[in-house]
Amino acid sequence: MHEALVLDSQLQGERLLGRCDDLKKFLALVRNSPQGSQSDARWQSEARDARALAVICCMAELEAFAKFLIQETHRELNSSGLPVRRFRSSLRQLAAHATFESLRSLSDHSKLWEKRKYATTLEVCGDPIALPIEIKHAQPPLDGRTLRPHHFNRIWEIYGLPGAPFPFVTWGASLQKMALFRNDVAHGNIPYVEIFQQAGRTVSDVERYVNDISEFSIHLVATWVEYLEAQGYLDP
Repeated sequence: MHEALVLDSQLQGERLLGRCDDLKKFLALVRNSPQGSQSDARWQSEARDARALAVICCMAELEAFAKFLIQETHRELNSSGLPVRRFRSSLRQLAAHATFESLRSLSDHSKLWEKRKYATTLEVCGDPIALPIEIKHAQPPLDGRTLRPHHFNRIWEIYGLPGAPFPFVTWGASLQKMALFRNDVAHGNIPYVEIFQQAGRTVSDVERYVNDISEFSIHLVATWVEYLEAQGYLDP
């Protein structure tokens, strides 16, 4: 059933890895530059720009890939026509996403209990699954913020993915650091010239963080493919 989605996921994963490899090569080129010296102002500027580019691009690639996996999986499951009750309980909450969101600002109280009933009886709901697909807004269960380890912990829990999101602690630590760097660069939290002066932000450090995110992405693809092939989204 999921052959095309599995293939597309693997291809998108390979694209992410290829682009991250390009970033690592770029960082290595800067790191090994003949004029690479802490006292060389031009090298310092180039090294700073290279790290900023690597951070922004790497995090953007990861965000695009995570969104792709979620949206394309939602599209395929929605097209299955399977009833909500067939899906694992943790995933049903996404089927009721629109209902939960509408309860935030519901002005017509005559519909309040109807919506509450729907959201609390999903285990017997015969409606076809309709998982949310957002184009202009944050894609549930993501929230539109810079990706951090807790986003993937949430994904693993909601979808019921096998194994652990971060079997190696360094993967989560690197993602957390890259998220902080990304926000410092994108939002001007501190002056640009100061962003990479702190400990743990050398060219070699950023190169290592990009590599960790690449390895995590390989794990994400493998886990997602296993999940789809085993139909892990269905109620056990």
